[in-house]
Amino acid sequence: MGSGFEALFAKYGWVWIGLSFGFLAKYALLIKRGVQVKVRLVLADLLLLPMVALIAFSLVTQAGVRNEAAALMTAFCTVGADRLIKLLTERFLARVEAATLRDVAADVVESRGDLRNAVQTRISAQRIGTDIKPD
Repeated sequence: MGSGFEALFAKYGWVWIGLSFGFLAKYALLIKRGVQVKVRLVLADLLLLPMVALIAFSLVTQAGVRNEAAALMTAFCTVGADRLIKLLTERFLARVEAATLRDVAADVVESRGDLRNAVQTRISAQRIGTDIKPD
């Protein structure tokens, strides 16, 4: 059991330390600015914390940092969690919208081709004197 815990801490421990320190720092900054901390605000941030953990772990892994640097990056992600999630959500939705628009454009181009083929078939049929009934 001990080696499993050590392996988990080695992989995720610094991220959890960063999440904890970042969470505390965020509320320290809010209190310092004079914001009254309410239970709803803390609960909302606790619900966002798993998403922040995923984002932070991904960033830490991509950056290739370890130990204290990983904790520091994670803490910064946690302090700016609202802005970070908003930014990534907007980027994700923009990519989804672009992909959807590409699909719609491809469908339009394909349907134009089908229409063009149908019109050309009708014109060709009229030229040779046969009558083609519309589908």
